Amino acid sequence: MTAAHDYDDVHHLVEQLTPDQLVEVRAHALRLVTGRQTFVPWNELKRTAAHLPRIDYAEFRSDVDVAIDQDTLLGDVR
Repeated sequence: MTAAHDYDDVHHLVEQLTPDQLVEVRAHALRLVTGRQTFVPWNELKRTAAHLPRIDYAEFRSDVDVAIDQDTLLGDVR
C-alpha cells in the first residue's frame, strides 16, 4: 500500500457503503490487484441464478450413477 497520495475522499466514500456494496467493492479491488479478468457482481449472479431451471435431483443422481456404473474401457455401454 502506498502512502504517497491522500485518499480521504475514498475513505469517506467507503464509509458510506452498505455491507453488500462493500463486498462488491472489495471483490473489484481484488480483481484489480490480482489481475483476474472476470468479475461478476454478487447481485448480478444472484439475479441470473434465479432464472436457472430447477433440477430433478433424483433423476440427476440416477444419471450420475449410470455413468459411474459404466465400464467404458471394456465396452460396457448399458
